[in-house]
Amino acid sequence: MQRSLKHLLTTVIAILLVGVMSACGNGNGNGGNETSSANTNTAAGASSNQAEGSKEKAPLKVGFAVPDEAHPYFIAQIGAIKKRVQEQGGELLVANAGMDVNKQINNIENLVSSKVQAMIVFPIDPKPLEDSLKKAQDAGIRVVGWGSFGIEHADVVVNSDHTAVGTAVGEDAAKWINEKFGGNAEVGLIISTYNPGLTERGVALEAAIKKNAPNAKIVAKHEALTVADSQKVAENLLTAHPNIQVIATIDDSEALGAYEAVKSHGKATGHFYINGVGATPEMLTKLKEEGSVLRTTLDMATSKNPIIIVDNILKLLGGESVERDQLSKLTIVNASNADAFMPK
Repeated sequence: MQRSLKHLLTTVIAILLVGVMSACGNGNGNGGNETSSANTNTAAGASSNQAEGSKEKAPLKVGFAVPDEAHPYFIAQIGAIKKRVQEQGGELLVANAGMDVNKQINNIENLVSSKVQAMIVFPIDPKPLEDSLKKAQDAGIRVVGWGSFGIEHADVVVNSDHTAVGTAVGEDAAKWINEKFGGNAEVGLIISTYNPGLTERGVALEAAIKKNAPNAKIVAKHEALTVADSQKVAENLLTAHPNIQVIATIDDSEALGAYEAVKSHGKATGHFYINGVGATPEMLTKLKEEGSVLRTTLDMATSKNPIIIVDNILKLLGGESVERDQLSKLTIVNASNADAFMPK
């Protein structure tokens, strides 16, 4: 009897030990699996957080496909945009086309290869650029078009109404003709048909003068865009038509070139009139010079556009929606209000 009881107790203890060991083994196994799973999730979460943090902290890298970095307008705009981008801890890559459309296409493709996050494009002519701009968008780059609503592949376009630009300066020239010359004056035009926007300006300029000063005589119309070319054109105008009293233009570079020619011909006196478009710092400064015959320029939100453009980029990269087509405000500027439009 005692032997049977002893045998029974031994058997029960053995069964209990096996159960406990099995339970401990299963507990360790499950615990190990849970710990491993938790560690894996934690590592994945940390990796994800690091990736997100890295993405958030990635410095802003913006490309600017500029038509001509030597142009007075773009000299000022490049400096202002660069300052604005640097304020955000980023860098601006400027790609100068030198007024060569094919070079601008290559510049856009090089900026795509440079892994910029956003690209500002001021097209020489928008149509030839479309394939390259599409590639940029396909690569996830945010594209900000500038200067032409004809850009199809852009997330936002900042532009002026070029017909309104030409009309505004044409009306200003006509007003001067009527007030200073009794409506009768010989007028020379310096324009450009290099791209659709400039062509629109020139057409509107001429139409506004003819409409508002019908007795004025447009004796010559020539094309130029740079300061140097405009000076040569203006010298020819003054030689061929020595009685010209008004030179109307569609760009500050044309006006600045004409101004140098007028001074060299000794015509920078009396009521001689030259206008520009762009409100560049150089033009604003020379408007205020004593005896200057540079009478007006047209501000197209010149000092505000760098802020507007970079703010659009930041919003786009942050996932915010922005209005696609944004029209710049136009303001006639003369010596009396030039200081208000100087870059801050």
